Amino acid sequence: MSILVGRREGASAVVMEGRFESLSEALKIWFQRPLTDLPEALRQRVEHEFLPFTWDLLSPGQRRNFAQQWDYKNDPATEPERQAAWDLVARRLEIEAKTKEWERACAGTATDLATKKARLTELREAIARIDLAEKRMSGKERSEKVRRGDLSDESARKDEDFEYIAYPRAMKRLRERLGATPEEVAVWVFWGETLGGLVAYTNANELDPPPRFHFLHTMGADYVSPLMACWFRRDDIEAFEPDERYITGKALIERWGKEPDIEPKAFVQAKIEESRLLDMHPNCGGTRATWPEQEPCPPMESGLFALSQVQAIEADDFGIDASPVPDAKPADHLNHDPVLQAKANAIAQEMLKKRRRCDVTRERVAATLATEVGMKAETVTRRIRKQW
Repeated sequence: MSILVGRREGASAVVMEGRFESLSEALKIWFQRPLTDLPEALRQRVEHEFLPFTWDLLSPGQRRNFAQQWDYKNDPATEPERQAAWDLVARRLEIEAKTKEWERACAGTATDLATKKARLTELREAIARIDLAEKRMSGKERSEKVRRGDLSDESARKDEDFEYIAYPRAMKRLRERLGATPEEVAVWVFWGETLGGLVAYTNANELDPPPRFHFLHTMGADYVSPLMACWFRRDDIEAFEPDERYITGKALIERWGKEPDIEPKAFVQAKIEESRLLDMHPNCGGTRATWPEQEPCPPMESGLFALSQVQAIEADDFGIDASPVPDAKPADHLNHDPVLQAKANAIAQEMLKKRRRCDVTRERVAATLATEVGMKAETVTRRIRKQW
């Protein structure tokens, strides 16, 4: 439980002989003690400053958290930072209001539509800059707490205790598990969890909670390089099963270029114009194949194409049976097992009678099932999906 300190009327920022009297410092050796053990003057100060909370009803950690927040909100030295934070909040509210106005604005002509898109882009970029400024302020505040000893340094944490992993490790696991490519990871991050993709974060090594990562059109044609700054939840990476697989436009052109009598780039363009093939681009939304008049748009080769659409066209137009998804799975990779899945679903239903749904995880079900069938838990985990 986190204790939030509000600014009360009459809150006394104690300044003695020009020096701010830190509440955290005054209580440094007393957080573990009951109120009756505190010296009289300090006890009276706690009773005043901690209202409406009661010292003895708070844990030592909550007492410390409250005192640190009180210091931040009352120390004259933090006034410029607090004012800057307030200015950012006010600016965000102003921009969000303008964004809603432009989203509701009618665009009766092509010029109006272009103006609306341009203005919305400017406003969203302004919000992104505010996000970055707030992130930097949070990081600065946290670093100062680590320096003072109010927080432990995350670098001292064991790796297995850290719930976020950096892009290289996440990419390695996705390649091992799914044969994924960096380009596929980019489009999964673009879609996000609500559309069957992944959630990425930034600065997870220093911010808690870390801000979510978003692609921006100002990143240009390169959507892989921005992933280098991303972090992912470890459990998301281990549990992720994509709804769709993707290949790049370059790979698609090479793939269809192997067919005789086909001009592959022109054929891709034709399928896009038939609305049978969608060219995705995480930064820009699409490529020049969709918007040929938009010179800033990236080329077709950098787009991403859903493999299911590619295979459907190959079956209908080329008469080619759907081929398996190209991957780099190791020889001993274990795919989804319908028999194990049925058993897992039955075990999960029994667990749901006794546990909350959020506690019935794939790993917990797999561990129980592994004991029944005499297999390793990690093997069972790879063979089943969470379908309950």
